[in-house]
Amino acid sequence: MKETHFVRQNKEKWLQSEQLLAGEAKDPEKLSTLFTQVVDDLSYSQTYYKNRSVRVYLNNIARNFFSILSNKRKDNKNYFKAFWLEELPQIVIFCRRELFISFAVFALAATIGVLSSAQDENFTEYILGNQYMEMTKENIEKGDPMGVYKGSNQLEMAWRIISNNIRVAFNTYVLGIFMSIGTLVILLYNGIMIGSFQHFFAQQDLLATSAMTIWLHGTLEISSIIIAGGAGLTLGSGLLFPGTYTRLQAFQLSAVRSLKLVLGIAPILVIAGIIESFLTRYTEVPAFIKLSLIILSALFIVGYFIIYPWWKSRVGFSQPLQETKLQVNKPYQINFTKIKSQAEVLGDGFNFYKRHFTLLFRWILLFSLAGTSVYYFIYEQEMQRIYTDPVAYVFEQVFFGITLDSPVKLMMSILTAAFIITVTSILILKDQGQKITGKFRLLAFIKTLIVISILYLAPYAWGARGYGILILTFGLTFFIVFGFVKRDSFKKLRMITAHGLGQVFGLQVILFFTFLVFLLLLLSPVMYLYTEAVAWNLSGSESLVSKLTFLLETFIKLLGFNLLLPLITASMSFTYFSLQEIVFASYLRQAIGNISLKRTRAKAS
Repeated sequence: MKETHFVRQNKEKWLQSEQLLAGEAKDPEKLSTLFTQVVDDLSYSQTYYKNRSVRVYLNNIARNFFSILSNKRKDNKNYFKAFWLEELPQIVIFCRRELFISFAVFALAATIGVLSSAQDENFTEYILGNQYMEMTKENIEKGDPMGVYKGSNQLEMAWRIISNNIRVAFNTYVLGIFMSIGTLVILLYNGIMIGSFQHFFAQQDLLATSAMTIWLHGTLEISSIIIAGGAGLTLGSGLLFPGTYTRLQAFQLSAVRSLKLVLGIAPILVIAGIIESFLTRYTEVPAFIKLSLIILSALFIVGYFIIYPWWKSRVGFSQPLQETKLQVNKPYQINFTKIKSQAEVLGDGFNFYKRHFTLLFRWILLFSLAGTSVYYFIYEQEMQRIYTDPVAYVFEQVFFGITLDSPVKLMMSILTAAFIITVTSILILKDQGQKITGKFRLLAFIKTLIVISILYLAPYAWGARGYGILILTFGLTFFIVFGFVKRDSFKKLRMITAHGLGQVFGLQVILFFTFLVFLLLLLSPVMYLYTEAVAWNLSGSESLVSKLTFLLETFIKLLGFNLLLPLITASMSFTYFSLQEIVFASYLRQAIGNISLKRTRAKAS
């Protein structure tokens, strides 16, 4: 091939390479593709045009490509180090106001706990519970006031304490979504508890003994709770003080910053749990050893979360904080032919939800009110279940939405799920450009209703009460949406699912944790405070007020659960489209066919 023909044939992709290398934003997929093509061209030129300028030109482009790709690999390799030494300290500096407020609220609450315990001797018992106080008093009488830390196997205790620490920290953080009120409530409660606890031991002339034992692990644990409180306040600040951003954009930014701050304390909570399980139990250890460990823990917290970020802010960070890039407010078009990652699938799911929220919310609100009305007629039966097995009741009511105790409630749950999933699926098909007839809507609903009924009822035959919605949500939504609404063949669905089983499972895990966050919100103390505030303003008999507050809680929980169904359906649907393109490459085949047709027409003309 002549050199001029070689240049003319490939100059377009070389120009694209130069433009990509010169630009700030670099598409990784495009970068990799062009690099491979340039290296192939360079190899060809080294063979046939060894002493020509085209070889030197391509060699320079390839060198620039290699430099960028090697730097990217280096950046990825050092990301873990950069997070702890650069990114997290910058976030601490950015959130310093919220962290200080969290510390101040906790310190104030601890002071309130001390003063309240001094004024009322029953206050500590009210805060810590009768059982715990009785056990502590017995240990004091036995001469082992810190005996509570010796009662369990070390490994079992470590697992339980670490899980509890993470749960408390996560609750403190995630409840900041309630305009920061939930975070403040938990900080106040924990601060009052610590203050009253220490005052109780001071009354027993055991302040030094208790402090040396409790703060052995508490220095890291309590500091982490305060930092989690700062993260929760940061999360809520996006909603309270959006600034020049929209409230949604501000919340998106604050959510990313605060989540990274919470991730930063996860290892500290684990270490605190290990210390509490394996070291705190040895109360006979000399005081200077305990004091040394407490001082070391305090120095670490102060050094890493206060002094080091301040020092880095003075000398300068080596790389700026990578903020979330906000999309420009413009109509969002979902690409149904693109192969997508799980993050892109979820992004499309949320954008779809945002576009159709008004219509979906009307139906969700209607069915939530209808479901609440069912509870009104079976109120006495529900209250009996609450008294006999409260944990199972709350778990089923919020997370699964159904029980076999009431056929009416079971039927209402099935109708709700079937209708919301069908409406969501039809909206997706309409966004795809398909024409939907009234007959199709009716048949789609009937078929979906049949499948969901089987999924809800089948687990009861196996003795697994209440697990129908779990199977529906995290197992077969994929098949319901397009096997019975879009009417794809079972063979096609099986091929798609088998190929993308890992992606489907990964998405299910993400959706599961989304459910878990909503569960924590719906079961949080803040929800109890809100319903109690409503009860204070209701007039009538005590039984009537209890019934109304119960129905209010039920409505909020059903509404929260039903609001998640469209997100699950949409996410599974977009996963289906992505996997369909991977397995069958329908859009790619069509595009290749169009190119071939154009070339044929061009030759004919």
